Amino acid sequence: MTAVEAWEADPWFKLDTLIWSCVISQAVHAAVVIGIPALLTTGPKSAKEVAVASGSDAQTLEAILHALAAFEILDVDQNEQFRLTQLGNLLLDPSHGLMGEAGPFFETIYKAQSGLLQMARTGETAFKTVFGVDFYSYLASHSQVGSFFNEQMIRNSPARYGAISSVYDFSKVSKIVDVGGGQGALILQLLKQQPHLNAILFDAPQVVKGAAAILEQAGLAGRCHIVGGNFLEAVPAGGDVYFLAAVLNNLSDTDARVLLRNCRLVMNDQSVLLILQGVRDFGKRLPRWSALVELGIMAQRGGRTRTEPQVRELLEYAGFALREIRRYQAAPRTVIEAAPITA
Repeated sequence: MTAVEAWEADPWFKLDTLIWSCVISQAVHAAVVIGIPALLTTGPKSAKEVAVASGSDAQTLEAILHALAAFEILDVDQNEQFRLTQLGNLLLDPSHGLMGEAGPFFETIYKAQSGLLQMARTGETAFKTVFGVDFYSYLASHSQVGSFFNEQMIRNSPARYGAISSVYDFSKVSKIVDVGGGQGALILQLLKQQPHLNAILFDAPQVVKGAAAILEQAGLAGRCHIVGGNFLEAVPAGGDVYFLAAVLNNLSDTDARVLLRNCRLVMNDQSVLLILQGVRDFGKRLPRWSALVELGIMAQRGGRTRTEPQVRELLEYAGFALREIRRYQAAPRTVIEAAPITA
């Protein structure tokens, strides 16, 4: 073991690295906004060359480029020429949306974290403390960030919802209602898989206004009625199955109870509620990526990933009984089936 390796293996060093790790995410953000990945597609460049091409400060860029190389996003050679690695090239891959995530949208992740301590003390969502508005209001007033968020939901829909028909039998279902369904990420997958189904897509008016063109392009517009509104006030009636896909985990317990109660008010005794989200295993360590995302989303939106007893408590408060939790695809993805409690 070299002296550097011994130093990096020291527990003190590991903890201090975590404390300073916020710096590398800012370096990635700066690199994306400045346009460094695109500049390096034409070949290796020095910090000075990147600075000239981007109109940036060479000394600052030199430090940013070396930080990116230390974390294997770039390579650096003996002439201090920088090039993209396999990891760095992922920033240019549109199929993942990582460029957008590290771009303007990154501010909603990083800046919200500065309010985490206040959130721990008061319970008020960190994002609102920092930005003065809630996350979804911010998306509505910042079109570039809002568009990226909605596009990312559509982009991720095959991975998130492509296997939903394998864990629930829709053969006797006529109409689904996707509450908080964005621009139709779930509906796009489900209506393709189940030609007999019709749907209601319900979300905030400024969100669903972009759904018609997406559904039309997919040839599904005739089978989906789009409704704008606030699910904390009311939910459309008429569904056999109601979906809450990645919605409850974005809400505080107070708002989650209101939403679930609104769903129960319009559902008949035969209707079914399907909640698509992760369920945290009590007493088990989370994978690192999951822990980061869950804490980040809590600071950003106010929700959390709940354990089975916590989910059950919310459901029973709103008049539902938890029937079953089924895991599908990757382990964090689950389908929670609930039914109205009847007298």
